[in-house]
Order: sequence, then structure tokens, then C-alpha cells
Amino acid sequence: MDKLQKTMGGTVGTFVALSTILGSGMMILPGTSYHQLGKSAWLPWAAAAVSVVPLLYCYAWLGRRYPSASGVAYYSEVALGGTTGRTSGLLATFALTTGIPATAITGGRYVAEFSGISALALVFPIMVLVGATVAASAGANVSGKLQVGLILGLFVMVSCTAVIVLSVHGIEPPNSSMELLSLSSFGSVLTAVYVAFTGWETVSFTFEEHKRSDLIPRIFVSSYVIVVALYSLLLLGLFAAADSTDSTLKSAPLLIIAEKSLGDLARPATLLLVIACISANVFASVLALSRLVFGLSRSGYLPALLSKVRDRDLNPVTSVVVVGSILAMIALLGSSGLFRFELLFVLSGGIYFVLYGVGAASFAKLARGSMARVVSLMCAVTVLLVTILAGPSMWFPWILFFLVWIGISVLNRWTSNVEKKDVRV
Repeated sequence: MDKLQKTMGGTVGTFVALSTILGSGMMILPGTSYHQLGKSAWLPWAAAAVSVVPLLYCYAWLGRRYPSASGVAYYSEVALGGTTGRTSGLLATFALTTGIPATAITGGRYVAEFSGISALALVFPIMVLVGATVAASAGANVSGKLQVGLILGLFVMVSCTAVIVLSVHGIEPPNSSMELLSLSSFGSVLTAVYVAFTGWETVSFTFEEHKRSDLIPRIFVSSYVIVVALYSLLLLGLFAAADSTDSTLKSAPLLIIAEKSLGDLARPATLLLVIACISANVFASVLALSRLVFGLSRSGYLPALLSKVRDRDLNPVTSVVVVGSILAMIALLGSSGLFRFELLFVLSGGIYFVLYGVGAASFAKLARGSMARVVSLMCAVTVLLVTILAGPSMWFPWILFFLVWIGISVLNRWTSNVEKKDVRV
């Protein structure tokens, strides 16, 4: 059985984690949440940031002890059986296959708007997916180092613009009262904000290539702290620079901060920020998906051809090329307007959260001790509350998970019966 080469260090691993998290959600959600809730918008962000901690603890624990290209598919197979593992792997593949093109298309629309070149709405998604495929074909470490540069540039630009805005306009104190918030409005924003805290389950597909699995918990902690700090700066910058009734908050909140801090340079600066953000996210996600497809193929869940690796560096280039080609085709169809690409976000967002729940259940089964019981209970409460608050948009992914689980279970039983009959004959 081929295993991937361990080439990724802790620093590159941290930036790969950041790349999977800081995507299109960072460009939109701070603005839309502020537009809906005013200066109380920090409350759902804080709730999401706090409640996601036990889920991240589970993934850090699992990643350190079970580093595999299959990620949650492998964790759940070890803990909950082959049917659950296969279901998790197939749904993770589906979520990434729909979510990655949606992110690329979103970037294309932003780039077209900020550059004034409408053709980039179609060209940019294809370009960034081709670039991500080429980088992943060169190897995880090569792709990871490119993401280091992109995320560093992104962090510097966002931090500088937010700090300049706060120094000029001052820090506006957030509203700490929930009296004016309805449960439904808080719940809907909280559900949307959770998208900004997904990605750690995706980066787990690269853990097999880490040189030291003992650094994985530190990677989770470091990336979490940086993400929370970046989101906090964005929210504070919007509170100081924009009126919550500004309709621009729903489409280009980062442009507002840039205009207040950089003046005439705002539009080109925002364009660079969008390119860095989308490119880093797509590069990391394509790398992760190619590793997941390789892992599922190695386990016999997908065609064996996808588990082939290149001799000189053990890189699964067949998986990379197939994944890149499929994603580019979906992006091309979505950019052409043949279907609503927003549906891709709806399909993938809920599945990401379901996978958090599956990872937490795997942790609860495998971990021992009082700390593990406390974390498992916190995860159960978080998953239950978010699912209830989200309503049908979150219920459907859970229903889909169980339908796929039942289908695979029936198929396995039928296959087993056929094999028994063949043996008797």
C-alpha cells in the first residue's frame, strides 16, 4: 500500500490550515452580519469562535494519532465502522467538489468587478484552478510554500488597512446587549458565520504528509488564534468605518475599509486581497481534495487508478489531475450561468458541519478519560444547538448523510450475500 511522502513542516502546515479557512466567507460574512445585526454582530462571531473550540480539539487529537490522507473518513472508519467511514469520505468529496468551484467563481466575480474586466468572471476561476492543479502536481510542499506567500500578503493587507481605519476613526465599542436581537436573526447569522470557521476538517486530508504529527495540535491552535484575530480586526474596522445600513456591506465590505484607509488605492488593494484570499483557499482545497480522493481509492472506495503515485516523490498526480479537471469543468459550467452556483455553497456548507459532528463522534468513541468525556459532551451540545437553530438548511445534510449511510449499508450487505452464494457454488 502506497503512502505519501512526509515533506510538510509545521510552519507550512499552519499556513495550509489558514488557506483552507480564509476563503470567500472572510470577504462577505463580516459585512452581511454587521448589516443584519449592527454592532451586535460580534455576538454570533464570538459564539461560533467559542463553540468551535471543542470540535477543533477533537480533530487535533485525531489528526495527531491517525494522520491519514482520508482524514475524517479514516477516523470514522476506525471508530464507527467501514460504512460510516465510506459515507463520510464520499460526502466530504462531494462537499469539496461543489465548494471549491463556488469559491473560485466568487473570486472571479469580485475580480471582474474590481478590475472592470468582465471576462475575468469566467477566466479567473479556470486560471486559479489550473494553477492549483499544477502546484499540487509539483508536490504538497511546493503548494504549501505558495500558500505561505499568499496568506502572508493577505494578512499584511487586511491588518494594515484595519489598523489604519481604527487609528483614524477610533474604536467603536460593540453592542453587548441581545435585547434587540430575535432568536431567529441571531440563529440565521450564527449559521452563516460558521462557514468562516470551517476548513480544519479539510486540512486533515494533508496530515499524512506532515513530518511530525505531534505538531498538529499546535497547528490548530496557531491557525485558530490568527483566524480569530483577523475576523476581529475586520469587524472592528467595519464598526468604525461604515454605517450598518450601507448596502455595500452585503457585497464588498472589505472595499469600505480599504476606501477609508487607502483612498484612491482602495480598489487595486482590494483586488489584490481578493486574488490572494481566493487563490490561497483554492490551492489548499485542491491539494486536500486530491489527497482525500487518493486515500479513498487506496481504501478501495474509488477506482484503483486514483491511488497511483509518482515514483520519485510519491505524489498522487493522477488523483490531482482528475480532481483539477473535474473542478475546472464545474467552474466553467457555473461561470457560464448554466446553473446557480450559489447552490454549490448551500450543498457544501451543511456537509462541512456534519463532518465536524462525525469527527466529534469518532473522538468520543476513541478517546478515554474525563477530559475526553467533557469535550465530547460540549461537542454534542454544540452540534445539536447549531442544527436546531439552523433549521432545514442544516437538517437536509444530516438527512443526506443517513440516506447515504443506509444505501452503502444495503449495498455492502447485498455484496456480502452475493459473495457467499458464489463461494457455495
